[in-house]
Amino acid sequence: MARPPRIEFPGAFYHVLERGNQRQEIFLDDKDRGAFLERVQRYKKDTGFILYAYVLMPNHVHLLIETANVPLSKIMQLINLTYTQYFNRKYNEVGHVFQGRYKALLCDRDEYLLSLVRYIHLNPVRAGLVNKPSQYKWSSHSEYLGGGKGIVDTEMVLRFFSDRSISALRKYEEFIHEAIGEGKNESFYKATIGQILGDDQFLGEVEKRLNWRDKPLRRPSFEEILQFVQEVTGVSEEEIVSSGRREEVVFARGILVGVWREFGYRLMDLQPKLRRDVSVLSRLSKISDCPEGRVIKNQVCRKLNA
Repeated sequence: MARPPRIEFPGAFYHVLERGNQRQEIFLDDKDRGAFLERVQRYKKDTGFILYAYVLMPNHVHLLIETANVPLSKIMQLINLTYTQYFNRKYNEVGHVFQGRYKALLCDRDEYLLSLVRYIHLNPVRAGLVNKPSQYKWSSHSEYLGGGKGIVDTEMVLRFFSDRSISALRKYEEFIHEAIGEGKNESFYKATIGQILGDDQFLGEVEKRLNWRDKPLRRPSFEEILQFVQEVTGVSEEEIVSSGRREEVVFARGILVGVWREFGYRLMDLQPKLRRDVSVLSRLSKISDCPEGRVIKNQVCRKLNA
């Protein structure tokens, strides 16, 4: 299946992760790190995005970005293209520096801003590069403590702790140090669907921003899909999940598989529900691609979306 397009709109808040090609190092010395940050700063000024946090690790980068009017895809294209040109020219290399498509999760800022800032700033500690985040030169933690390079927008985060600057800094540092020793938080990589980290209310807000009436972000359950396939095809739920081979039953089963895929689910997750191999499910899904199948599949999807 084709990769879903980026979800982009003004004011979107992203946790961006990009790795070196084949996980190789993308910074070979401090001049490389400085060159990358120079580009971040340049395009931050040109495009108006907000940068809440960053860390440059040997073979990957974390950025916490809120966009303005220029979409994230354009911002990352500018940064990556010009840094790749710099790197290849300096080291007499050719080809990609970064590994394919960067990962960007659209996040609920109100829910995840503080925890993501802390997670990013503790990356070097979790990797064993330093014992304390303040010992690592190439993250935005030092800017929060009042010493940095001036490319990070620290005000919003610090205001969460206190309106008084000295108190905010002290409480911020305590907040960071509370999590030293914790392992990698996998929840920051487990999006609700594909590219989004947030609850149902946040998904609804994103839908309104995008006006995605025909393709909502919230995905239906298996039971909901099964129910509406029964309504449209007239084949009972029991028959659809049975081993029956009547033509109309196989057709309805194929519609169910096609709708399942339409909403971005994996066939392997359908295996225990229909008790069939992925190869069989793949063949069934082709039923929904024939002219009659597409009509019925679209009817089911419209009902589910409504």
